[in-house]
Amino acid sequence: MKGMRLFITILFLLPPLLFGNSFALTNEEAKNILKELIKTEFKILEIREAPLEGFWEVVGEIGQERTIIYIHKNLRFMIHGQILDRQIKKNLTLDRLKDFRRVDPSGLPLENAIPMGEGKRKLYVFTDPQCYFCFQLHEELKQIKDLQTFFFLYPLTPTSYEKAKSIWCSQDKAMALEETYQGKELRSPFAIPAPLIKIWNLESVCSSIPLQPFSFKTEK
Repeated sequence: MKGMRLFITILFLLPPLLFGNSFALTNEEAKNILKELIKTEFKILEIREAPLEGFWEVVGEIGQERTIIYIHKNLRFMIHGQILDRQIKKNLTLDRLKDFRRVDPSGLPLENAIPMGEGKRKLYVFTDPQCYFCFQLHEELKQIKDLQTFFFLYPLTPTSYEKAKSIWCSQDKAMALEETYQGKELRSPFAIPAPLIKIWNLESVCSSIPLQPFSFKTEK
């Protein structure tokens, strides 16, 4: 009987010995571990039990990209990849990343958007005024009834950036956007440029404040 009690006690003590502190992984611990893998600045968004037994799931942000890294509870092994569940036929890693990519529409600064149409249904679009596919989407959306669309200017090139300034500084922004899509040239604005939204953090610049320099990432 004593031998059985001793055996049960060992079973309770064994997991912590094998996996370290399996009850909590702090942000500081995770950050120190991930520094070995991630050489640039990053931020930890959430830590929780992973769907893979014996691992922590650490959601991090590198620049504007979200990533998930799995850390074993013995703090020795890491997995930087995707977990696929064959039983339910799902990619668990991608499903989790989708959760972090969702945007709450109530937090969008609609005063910085160009509205089009009327209706109970709302759609929020980030558009490049020089993008052909954005133009195609714009034309299709005009045909949908009971829909109000809010266009946020999101220029991807220096040329698009200048067009976006011209659109926002126009008296009729919706018409200016329409004409730009159709290839018409707008006069360059002399007023202070308007809000241009950065798609992930939704950082905006008020039209009453000088616009910050617009930077573009280039590959070396």
